[in-house]
Amino acid sequence: MVTMSDVAKAAGVSRATASYALRGDPRIVPETAEKVRTAARRLHYTANLSARSLRSGRNGVIGLAIFELDRAYPSEMGAAISREASRHGLQTIVQETSNSKEGEVSILRKVTSQLCDGMIFSPGNVSDEELRELSGGKPMVLLDDLSPDPIFDTVNTPCEIGAQTAIDHLVDVGCQNILVVGARYESLAEDAQSTSVSARRLYGCLKAFDDHGMEVSPENFLYINWNPEDARALAHQVVRSGQRFDGVFCMTDTLAMGFIRGLADCGVHVPNDMAVVGFDGINESDYFVPSLTTVSTDLNDLAAKAVNLLLKRIDEDGTDFKPEKLTADFRLVRRESTGR
Repeated sequence: MVTMSDVAKAAGVSRATASYALRGDPRIVPETAEKVRTAARRLHYTANLSARSLRSGRNGVIGLAIFELDRAYPSEMGAAISREASRHGLQTIVQETSNSKEGEVSILRKVTSQLCDGMIFSPGNVSDEELRELSGGKPMVLLDDLSPDPIFDTVNTPCEIGAQTAIDHLVDVGCQNILVVGARYESLAEDAQSTSVSARRLYGCLKAFDDHGMEVSPENFLYINWNPEDARALAHQVVRSGQRFDGVFCMTDTLAMGFIRGLADCGVHVPNDMAVVGFDGINESDYFVPSLTTVSTDLNDLAAKAVNLLLKRIDEDGTDFKPEKLTADFRLVRRESTGR
């Protein structure tokens, strides 16, 4: 039977280095990590990892529960996490919560607690304490959870700094009256919403406006459900209202695409009449007309951080720990929608 020591010897590294490399630990330099993975593949070590999991009472399966699978961003995120899990010799069960408490509870009771060694979960309607109880004590990593007193590890998308970067870019290309689509201006004052993804992106926008000395009012912030159909209809309303905006930040790429489509319906040209920036970095944003400038979340980095944390907690097997909070990397991708 091939052991970790065999892999380490074949790769010319210590056993500890081999173990860390196969877990995707960022402290291992990429060249060394790839050498270890190559040795593991050559020795067929992945199969032995699965066998060891079975002997230890684990089944080599993790769960991933996200709010929706029929939108590009969560679908691409799910694919990235599945790929990362596979790299560690694990299989992933991916399920949709439909952003309902019933869906979240059902997945936790029937899937997480019974079938999985641990779960990566995007919470929306259940508290941390409910998560702990329903998961049967299994390890869990949350996505975009900002509970004031967290009991689980969390990996966040770069909401505040990403939104701030989007507004900075619109100002850099000459926009002076900027519309923000997807957030309710009052949400920061509402305790239940102040840590939501939309509120955190709103906070980043407000910081950028303040940094640039730009005065804004509630009229600069328009809330809609996060779907392209509503964004298209909103663009019609904005054009008909006569409101004068020369830049728009939409809180997701799909909102941005719907909004641009609505502007085109009304004869408004992007970017000549109005510059538009999205958020997420979905694949379609590069092929849309015009191609979409976007704050692109590094999904491979998000996946690596989430899976790494989960494997760490699985290995610790119930040991008390202080929850970690990590944020995924991002970059601004400049394309035609702001190319003035």
